[in-house]
Amino acid sequence: MKNTIKILLFLSLFFLAASLLIFPAINKHYDNENGMRNVVINRLVIEAERTVGEGEPYAPDLTELQGTYGERYTPDRVEYLDAGALVDTGEDYVWDAFGTEMICSVKGAEGQICGFLRITYLSGDREFTVCVVAAIMLLSYIAAVFVVIALYRLMVRPFYILSEYPEKIAKGRLSEGIPQSRSGLFKKFIWGMNMLKDEISLKDKNINRMEKEKQTLIISIAHGIKTPLSNIRLYAEAIERGIYHEDKKPDEKDAVTAAKITKNVEKAEQLVREIMNSSADIPDVHNRAVTAFYLEELMDIVKAEYCGRMELLHIPFETVCDNNPLLCSDKDGLYKVISQLLDNAVKYGSGQEIILRMGRQDEDVIISVKNKGNILSEEETAYVFKSFWRGSNANGHEGQGIGLYVSKKIAERLGGDIFMKSYAEEDITEVTLIVPVDDNSRYGSRSFDGEP
Repeated sequence: MKNTIKILLFLSLFFLAASLLIFPAINKHYDNENGMRNVVINRLVIEAERTVGEGEPYAPDLTELQGTYGERYTPDRVEYLDAGALVDTGEDYVWDAFGTEMICSVKGAEGQICGFLRITYLSGDREFTVCVVAAIMLLSYIAAVFVVIALYRLMVRPFYILSEYPEKIAKGRLSEGIPQSRSGLFKKFIWGMNMLKDEISLKDKNINRMEKEKQTLIISIAHGIKTPLSNIRLYAEAIERGIYHEDKKPDEKDAVTAAKITKNVEKAEQLVREIMNSSADIPDVHNRAVTAFYLEELMDIVKAEYCGRMELLHIPFETVCDNNPLLCSDKDGLYKVISQLLDNAVKYGSGQEIILRMGRQDEDVIISVKNKGNILSEEETAYVFKSFWRGSNANGHEGQGIGLYVSKKIAERLGGDIFMKSYAEEDITEVTLIVPVDDNSRYGSRSFDGEP
């Protein structure tokens, strides 16, 4: 909008400057033209006075005048009128209202008026020319303003709005598809962007599904290895004690061998434990980027993405921002967590009111999401932030059980935490995110993995 205003201001200044140049030029042109015409008129009057004084009728040779002064300054018609034909105005020259016809008095030798010359020019209306030029400039200005405004409404503004969506899609900040533009000029572009969003969403689901299947396979194999290792350890202990000898006495060489077997079994068991522990972790694709911003900026992003969606779903959505502190944190990371909490509130709630509240308390920012319906038991809430864990209220809902796990990791890497509490008597679930106001100053500059 600012650029459009600048263009309109430039157009206004341009036409104003053009007016200041064109109209003085027109006046100057006509002043010069009228000066030459006055020379011609004076010659005609002198010739008329001489001719009439000699008692002869006056009939000027306009062709000769054209050859001397040019067609532009030569009258198109000259007519001599007797003194009684017109009333004496007391002036030697009288132009008509349009500046194209002049009445000149012809005087005799003693200064008496003998007659009049009616000199007519078919061109040279200064006022008419000025009006035409002014009308053309005004219409041109209106047309230019109309074109600029039309281009802004039909192309610039829709494109400016659409230019934000690729970044939103890349950051996972587009919960719904891109709305169609009223102009229809970007119909194919919007269709392609929505298809891209759906394709990215589908790939993310497939990646999460394959990740779950891979980790399930790893855990199954690890569990399968634990049983043979336990048996090998038991056999090694039996060999070390000499249980397989007839006299049941341990043999020194067998004991050394059994000890080696036990040591290798311990290494294998440690490796299995590491595999099982690592399989519980999910690679976080979110790149942590700490910037300074106000809390209301984060709230505005959430409202822009979710108010329309909640309205379509007929879910009352209340947003409360208790204060507006300046944060030094990861705005995209915080939005990703809030988005996950709101999606869960929509998915697992009963369709009743959802409340998002933000505000600063001491050195922390508290962000909470409340919703009604389908609460989890206190025992289950202890596991909601585990990877691939899904609660008893997840039946019939899509998901892989990693959303809250990733949210927990983001919160921890921002120096904060996240937890869930259920109020059975009110049928309310509340998830609270706590992060420091200044991530860098309080927790130091850290890498994405949380290492100093």
